[in-house]
Amino acid sequence: MGFIHKIVEKRKFKKSQEYQDYLAVLNLNEMDTPRFLRYYKEATVKVQNLLDNGVPTDSRAFLDAKYEMQRWYYTYVENMKEKDFIRPNSKAEIDERLRIWETFADNLTNIVGQESDLRFHGTPIYFAKDIIETKTISSTADRFEGYIKSTDSPGEFSASDIKTLKTTINYFSDFASYRRCLPCGVIFVLKEKSGDEELRERSVMQNVNFDNNPEQLVGILCTSEVFNTITRWCNESGLDTSKVFTYDSFLSNVYDITNLNEKKM
Repeated sequence: MGFIHKIVEKRKFKKSQEYQDYLAVLNLNEMDTPRFLRYYKEATVKVQNLLDNGVPTDSRAFLDAKYEMQRWYYTYVENMKEKDFIRPNSKAEIDERLRIWETFADNLTNIVGQESDLRFHGTPIYFAKDIIETKTISSTADRFEGYIKSTDSPGEFSASDIKTLKTTINYFSDFASYRRCLPCGVIFVLKEKSGDEELRERSVMQNVNFDNNPEQLVGILCTSEVFNTITRWCNESGLDTSKVFTYDSFLSNVYDITNLNEKKM
């Protein structure tokens, strides 16, 4: 492609709806950042005033104020992390994730069966980076000073089994993040350790550290858009890059992958 043609194509792209959506999302993110920070600071002052006035730390007034402070801090941090990944959407990428969204859980169940002991933790792309860099999956309560984002208690994190995998895909893996001009989220495929089996009913697992228990990581599933990025993060953090898969490649290799991990366990 010649230089002039590249300029013409770039100008066309900047007039596209995808690019306009990207600018709108980026602008909203940039406007939200100081607002969320202001709310967090105001909530922090409220908590401090309650402490200064001797309000018991186990009272409803204090606990509500503390929760509000933690919620705004989490929202501020999440907004800052999102900004690093906002980009224009592509129809091909959206089509890929919608296909996976609709078919992956059923296809995997057909291969491994409903009695599979595989566990699944879904997370947005920006928190996937944190997990890979720290080689740890833990609850928001452990990472955000007691703040419970969903149902995770300290020492535990949400993790579906094969029977509830659709729930992870629908609610935790950020498959609909194209609405915010973000890449699709990631699913960590895991093996249980002692004590996890009885937690299945609550769809949680004990916190995982891949330095201490590398055998628990079966795979990291992502769309083709971010495959190279996830692989690079794993390489930089010292995680096994051979455990990074697209959803399609995982389906193609899952029988061998799970047999291999069973032998290691």
